[in-house]
Amino acid sequence: MVFWRENGIEREPSQTAVAEQIKTELSNPDLYVYAVKVEGRYVGWISCVYIAKVGRWNGHGHIYVDELWVEPSFRGNGFAKALLKKADELKIELNATGIRLYVNVNNPIAKKLYETCGYIEDGQAYFMEK
Repeated sequence: MVFWRENGIEREPSQTAVAEQIKTELSNPDLYVYAVKVEGRYVGWISCVYIAKVGRWNGHGHIYVDELWVEPSFRGNGFAKALLKKADELKIELNATGIRLYVNVNNPIAKKLYETCGYIEDGQAYFMEK
């Protein structure tokens, strides 16, 4: 799926061994990945991270949606909403305070999706990386 998302081309699953670095990253106990499978093909995923919080949240952290992707030809079938529901279930399972995510200001379709799933705009932020 990652290759498909990055290159726009679906390919058969590889039989080559997964690099140790990838295995290490994916074995992080605070990383949660859920996928959508349709007729034997993985067509979307959501990756979430649990981050512990202190202070006013009384030690209950937040779930952060890192990535949500559904292959364009499979969009509009409720798969993204089903994946976001998995984040809701994870919030309950981990007794987290809430779920947070960032949506690009140039992606109004995604913003609308999140709003229909109960997310609200809560201030403004800059997304910065180094």
